[in-house]
Amino acid sequence: MIAFGVVKSLSDQGAIITIADIDTPELPWSTIANKNLSIWSPPPVGAQVIVFAPNGDLNSAAIIGQLPSDSHPLPSKSESEIVIAFGDGTLIKYDLSDKKFTGEFAGDATLKFPQGLEIIGDLSVSGKVTAETVKADTITGSSDVSGGGISLKNHTHSTKMGPTSPPS
Repeated sequence: MIAFGVVKSLSDQGAIITIADIDTPELPWSTIANKNLSIWSPPPVGAQVIVFAPNGDLNSAAIIGQLPSDSHPLPSKSESEIVIAFGDGTLIKYDLSDKKFTGEFAGDATLKFPQGLEIIGDLSVSGKVTAETVKADTITGSSDVSGGGISLKNHTHSTKMGPTSPPS
C-alpha cells in the first residue's frame, strides 16, 4: 500500500503520520545514508509525506518521500537550479545555466580547511576583514597601505638632519 499522510509528531526514532484518521506507529523516513554521504533531514511536523506499507502493514511501513505544500513550498521552480533551503531562511543555490553558486546565510558561517584553501579568481569583500596571523615573505601591491593614519607610500621620518623624503 502507498498512502499520503501528514507528519503529526517527530522523534529521533521516527515520525508518526496521520493517514486519513489513522495515526501510524513511529515510522523511519528515507534518507541518504552510506559510507560516502549521509544527510540528516527529518520531515517537519505538518509536512505531506508518502508512506509505503508492504501488504498494508503499517507496523513495517516507512516514509519514502515528501511532497511540497503551501506550508512547505518548493524553494525554486527553475529547471537550471539546484537549491537547498533551510527553515531559518538560509539558502544554498547553484544555477547550472549561469554557472553561479550562491549562499545566503541567516546566521554566522564557519568554514574549516585544515590543509589550506586556495582561491583562484578575483575576490571582493564587503565588510570588515580580521586576520589572526599573517605569514608571508613578501606582500606586494600597487595601492598605498596605511595604518593608524600613516601612509606607507608618503610617510617621512624625522632625523637629526631634518625630515626624510617619502619612499621612492
